[in-house]
Amino acid sequence: MTMTVNKRIISLLLALLFCVTLVTPAFAADKVDENDSRVVAMREQIEKLKKEKEEARQKRQALEGEINEASATAMQIQSEVYALQAEVNAYQAEINALNSQIEVVQQELDETEDAMDNQKLQIEATQELLAQRLRAMYMAGNVSTIELIFEADSFENLLNRIELVKRITKHDNQIVKDLKDDIKELEVLGEKLADDKATLQDSKDEIVASQAEVKAAKQKVDVKLATVESYLSKLSKEDAQLKELEAQAEEQQAAYGQTIYNMLNGISEGDGSANLICPVPYGNAYISSPFGTRTLNGRTSTHYGIDITMGGADQYDKRIIAAGSGTVLISSNACGHNYKKYSSCGCNGGYGNYCVIDHGNGVIAYYAHLTTSYVSVGQVVNQGDTIGIMGCTGYSTGAHLHFEIRTNTSGARSATAVNPSNYIHVP
Repeated sequence: MTMTVNKRIISLLLALLFCVTLVTPAFAADKVDENDSRVVAMREQIEKLKKEKEEARQKRQALEGEINEASATAMQIQSEVYALQAEVNAYQAEINALNSQIEVVQQELDETEDAMDNQKLQIEATQELLAQRLRAMYMAGNVSTIELIFEADSFENLLNRIELVKRITKHDNQIVKDLKDDIKELEVLGEKLADDKATLQDSKDEIVASQAEVKAAKQKVDVKLATVESYLSKLSKEDAQLKELEAQAEEQQAAYGQTIYNMLNGISEGDGSANLICPVPYGNAYISSPFGTRTLNGRTSTHYGIDITMGGADQYDKRIIAAGSGTVLISSNACGHNYKKYSSCGCNGGYGNYCVIDHGNGVIAYYAHLTTSYVSVGQVVNQGDTIGIMGCTGYSTGAHLHFEIRTNTSGARSATAVNPSNYIHVP
């Protein structure tokens, strides 16, 4: 991806277009012959335009190859970006899951520590209770097991007192022992929970580190993608510039052809109604179906206009211009059948999307099969204004413009149809 547009070609085209625009002569209605110096000069300019246009076209073809290569590279890098982002997202999902687990373990650990604190408080409370009982026995003067036994007034009472002392001692010892055992179990559980939390934290730290590596890799790929997209944007702008220059060269070439045609036929360029220009302003435009009787799809009929088309595969984006100044009589975009067909869809009597312009002096023109008509009824247009886009609506077997001229009419289809080739020159 090292080629750039030859700026010399662009500069030459711009200079040439500027110069030839200035030298287009105005002339009277007298006919001239092929050897007239003005005709010869304009034909030379047409040949220069063709040469420069071809050079620009070749440059654009090479540029399109680079654009395709850059686009493929951008798509590949974009796939890497998507894959890395998916990996970052997957790591984040794991981190979120581990955070949830750590929170659960931490909650259990907090609850265990609270339980241990409660058990310790119970031990302290039990020990305090035992101390209170001993103090009470001491204050009552009854503090020893021997004294309890000797104070018995019968053997049965003696046995009962001995058993009571045993039970009190055993009960107190068991309470303390159980509480201590509970504390040991809680300590073991706490240690396990602490280990679990540490393990989870270690796993999280590893995943965070891995995610950081992927993020760093993605940042590098993002930079590569931005570089390629910037380069692709530059190429696209250069391609669009060359394409526009080609179109301008084609239009200027067509304009010279029209001027030569007018000069050779004695048509005055000052008469706006008679001096119509080709409504398809491109140097490679041609008449694909002439005026008169023709056979189409096995059916012979009268063709009331001429079909103007052009080479290449991008006819659908070609603009249609007003052949002369005038007022729009009809404009319709009611047809949605913009594709090749072998029978009429019936829209607007087969015209499809179309417009009709009154060019004055009893001359009106039909511009049919448009993708879109840009004008509206009553609108005043100037010669050369864009009035629509070439299309394939209505009864049309391919993208082209049906151009029809009728005279002595106010817009009725039944009026006299004349051969448009008597009014315009198609390159």
